[in-house]
Amino acid sequence: MAKVTRTTNPLPFEHLEPRRFEDLVRQLMYDFRDWQSIEATGHSGNDDGFDIRGHEKLKDVANRVDSEEDEDNEEGKHLLEGNEWMVQCKREKSIGPTKIRKIIVDGVKKDNPPYGYILVAPTIFSKTSYDTFRSELLSRGVSEFYLWGRGELEDMLYMPKNDRILFTFFGISFSSKKRSRSSEIRFVVNNKNKLIKILAGGNPEQIFRKSILVRDYSDTQYPYKNKYKDFEKSPRWQEHIAVGIHPEGLKVLFREHYAYIDRDKKEFDFSKNIDLTYRESDQHESEEKRKKNIQAREISQDYWTHLPRKNQVKFVVEGLIPYEDILVIDREGDPWYKFPHIFVDFKGQPHPFIGFWKEIRSGDYHPTIYPDMQGYKRIKIFPETFPKPKKGKIYRNKKIEWPPELEQTFKSGNHITNLYDIGGKYDFLKPRDIILVIKGDDRSDTYYVEITHKFETDVKSYLAEHGPSFMDRAIELQLGRKPQDNEKLTIYEFTKKYGFQVDK
Repeated sequence: MAKVTRTTNPLPFEHLEPRRFEDLVRQLMYDFRDWQSIEATGHSGNDDGFDIRGHEKLKDVANRVDSEEDEDNEEGKHLLEGNEWMVQCKREKSIGPTKIRKIIVDGVKKDNPPYGYILVAPTIFSKTSYDTFRSELLSRGVSEFYLWGRGELEDMLYMPKNDRILFTFFGISFSSKKRSRSSEIRFVVNNKNKLIKILAGGNPEQIFRKSILVRDYSDTQYPYKNKYKDFEKSPRWQEHIAVGIHPEGLKVLFREHYAYIDRDKKEFDFSKNIDLTYRESDQHESEEKRKKNIQAREISQDYWTHLPRKNQVKFVVEGLIPYEDILVIDREGDPWYKFPHIFVDFKGQPHPFIGFWKEIRSGDYHPTIYPDMQGYKRIKIFPETFPKPKKGKIYRNKKIEWPPELEQTFKSGNHITNLYDIGGKYDFLKPRDIILVIKGDDRSDTYYVEITHKFETDVKSYLAEHGPSFMDRAIELQLGRKPQDNEKLTIYEFTKKYGFQVDK
């Protein structure tokens, strides 16, 4: 997910009227020197080319009485006038060396130059402009001079001591932002800590899957969906599964789909038809809709299950709800949705998320894949509409011949998922065929397997891909001997079926 950054835009000096720009510069001048006076000469209309004139504070020299001979004389003072400064303000976006030379020639007289001179313009001056500015003023006998461009003006305005000026002319205050920022931080921290306590039992590292109802804080029609014609497209409240605490917000499971992957070719696909996420609120749907959803899920699962097992994965989308967008947390919920309600500012979107993670998960030893970041290409594997599942042959009078040890392991769990054959003993089996494994009686179940995928390879290649330790033992038990590396091995991937599932 892309990282959001924040910055401050350039100050809009061009929006200030010329007189207001002069006022801005004059305000910045007050702290530049210890002034006796600063005059807004540009406002009078008869300014001799100058907009602001300033005089530094007067200096005085006193002659003290040092002897009795002088005691009849009073102590005297001689006033020395402070340095005079001239300031010209040009609210222009571009001023080159030629124009700078003209401004100085017209405004600064060689026979009566000021002590100091400042040219101010909200532009970016080139090195040549600075050089021209310096040489022209030195030739006219000016002792101190400064060229204030956009950068210098913004630097001064962003100083804490000038925050009042920044707010007066541009409506921006970093002091107030600091105060409001501290409030924002407290708000975010409080939300985070509440969610950690409610969802994670006080442990931010805790793994959890808990239902929450995410509600648009601007909604006033809850819980009546029929008040909105576009509710399905843009739900104002929806149950989601909270799955983790993130530094920036709450991680939520958004959608989960059956998917396909080819790790060698870096290709994948997923089916949008069915969202596999189970939500408690599904029980609120009509019976007809629930049956329709169950049927659609079974059909899509059947299609996915009959893909090669190494290609079977899930495509998972998780969203992030920022802590700062969570306005109210109701930990109790209500009789319709008996879990925490979180009121969020949707900000005009049909969902509350600031961003998403897209992941491919296999549920085995393979690591999680992030297709967008790892260069995976999406191809077409899943149909728009799934076909009705086909039925294969059911072999009730033939059975898989396994030793009692293997049959017991098969009955007790899902550890055995493949049938292995060397020599063609089970060549008659095809994908979707069902064959008996254990015949039950009045006190025990009958077990079958349905073949989902069939392929051939040699023993060495298969063990190299799937790991020799466990698979080696499983193959030996089924074959009743240790196979040679170069023997051709037929693998039948299957799913377990109970007798009542086959009979219905």
